[in-house]
Amino acid sequence: LRILMRTMMYCIASTFWSLVILIVFQIMASIFMCQSLHHYIVDESQSMESRLWVNENYGDGVKSFWTIFELTFSGCWPNYARRIIRDVSPLYYFFYFVYVYIVVFVMTRIVAALFTKETFVQAEKDTEMMVRSRLKKTEFIRRKLSDLFDEADVSSDGMVDREELRELLDHPRVNLWLKELGVDIADAEVLFALLHDGGGQITKEEFVSGICKLRGEARSSDLLPVVANV
Repeated sequence: LRILMRTMMYCIASTFWSLVILIVFQIMASIFMCQSLHHYIVDESQSMESRLWVNENYGDGVKSFWTIFELTFSGCWPNYARRIIRDVSPLYYFFYFVYVYIVVFVMTRIVAALFTKETFVQAEKDTEMMVRSRLKKTEFIRRKLSDLFDEADVSSDGMVDREELRELLDHPRVNLWLKELGVDIADAEVLFALLHDGGGQITKEEFVSGICKLRGEARSSDLLPVVANV
């Protein structure tokens, strides 16, 4: 829905000028049909039924414009063209051929193509915005994790051992925040085994990068081998 609304907003100018061009063509076509069919409507030698039908659809400017409007957008242009060609004159074949080809077929499809193109453009922009938002969120989380590591590093040596990590996880707010990140690990030994690279302590980079990697990925099936080793 958001992409659709943005597409409509960005297409206001192109839609307006497309409608202007279409209306100009429709007005020109309606004037031509109203004027050229006037003699047929008043010709008493022609069929009354046919004259009434032509008058109903092309008898004045308003009727003629509305008929051309329906002919353009309803898709039932043969219903308005076939009877004119059959009852009035086959020469109207050329008029309908040109109008249907240029306006009904070409112009309406160009307008539809413009909408389609703009929709893809807005969808691409929406994807880029989502990526940027995700990157900002990841950067924010990394900063918070860095601050969290500094709080856990009681000895201020730039490293966190098992005891310091256990004390950090004893805080309910820390556990809750890690759960919100998708890292639902309350056991310090399990988390330590997942984060360290084989040494007895964890660096800040290992802590931050490890938690980011574990976000939403620390499933119980993945932790079973680690628990067994611990």
